[in-house]
Amino acid sequence: AMRDERPFDRSAKTPARAWPCPEDLEQVLATIRQAQKPIIIGGHGVWWSGAESQLEDCARKLNNPVFNEPYHQKLLSQASDVYMGLADLHQYHPSKQAIEESDVVILVGTRLDNQMNFGNPPLFPTSTHLVCVNGSHEEIEMNRAADQVLLSDPGPFFSALGVLEPLASDWIETNRARRAQWVDDMIADIPQLDEDRIHPLQLALDVQAAMTDGDWLVIDGGNTHFWSEISVNIAGHRGLKLGNILHPGTFSMLGVGVPFASAAKLNNPNNSVVVISGDGAFLSGGSSIEAAFQEKLPIVVVIDNNGGLDCISQQQERLFSKQQHFATDFRDIPFHSMFEGLGGYGELVERRADIIPAVKRAIASGKTACVNVKTVGHISPIVLATTNKRDKASIE
Repeated sequence: AMRDERPFDRSAKTPARAWPCPEDLEQVLATIRQAQKPIIIGGHGVWWSGAESQLEDCARKLNNPVFNEPYHQKLLSQASDVYMGLADLHQYHPSKQAIEESDVVILVGTRLDNQMNFGNPPLFPTSTHLVCVNGSHEEIEMNRAADQVLLSDPGPFFSALGVLEPLASDWIETNRARRAQWVDDMIADIPQLDEDRIHPLQLALDVQAAMTDGDWLVIDGGNTHFWSEISVNIAGHRGLKLGNILHPGTFSMLGVGVPFASAAKLNNPNNSVVVISGDGAFLSGGSSIEAAFQEKLPIVVVIDNNGGLDCISQQQERLFSKQQHFATDFRDIPFHSMFEGLGGYGELVERRADIIPAVKRAIASGKTACVNVKTVGHISPIVLATTNKRDKASIE
């Protein structure tokens, strides 16, 4: 009897995509037509849709600034002329001013979750009109706090949006100028440490200075991640066009750097893949480096070696009266020797001037490589903000 059953077709199918209801789409477009200072905040849904190029083309045609929701997949090159930075005042402070001044914020492929303060003040002023565009009913239900919601795959929405009349260039030029000023200010604010006391932001910038267009950067860690997020915006503003950037994502998972880098190298064998990993993050998932050796993957792991779980210990210093550290300090771990022992390339760096040459040598070695950089921990803006909130709320 089973021979008479209809067979399953197990071949891959193009996923079904939501097409916008014409009436709902027109209502959203009518709102955007009236906007004087709109911005777009994009998230995972744009990436899943494969609509990144449509987003960039649409924003460029309309002179519309684009921001990335923090911890979501990177949508545009950091060097794109329409990209400004993360929609996060701690990791890209000019986004605060852009959101406050915007009359319409268009959120595409994202959610009004804790990263977006659930659509509420102080991140979004009550006077700001929020439009959320999502490709599934499930995500629409997450965004009922918005003034308008639209069920639509991001691709068709950007196609419809792109036929509107462009804005005057003043608004996007204002945002570009603020980004340029922010870059200058961040560089100026790096403490002038001794040559052998390396700041994590300077480390991340120097690592990227050793990379070329098309290379892949993987970020792993706590403070290492936060400082590196700031650095990729700066490096992109300076013109570096990385092939892609991978990071711990919305759940801030420690230890993903090495497996992410291995996967990236397998899929992009002709491009260099470099990891910037905190020492704690490497200890959380770095044992998977054996898979890279097994598969002969010449990835480069740069360890931001500040001697502990810095993101946690810095909060402990601010929570406890004597600034104690509890179970967050490491011994002096020779990560570079570990790689050499496994048959790879390793190098210890203790002076800032040696970072760029060391990373270049590691890339050129053609081996699974480690550059172990001794850094001095500095609290990142986002961790500082977290501890300030705890102080004010008296949580601990």
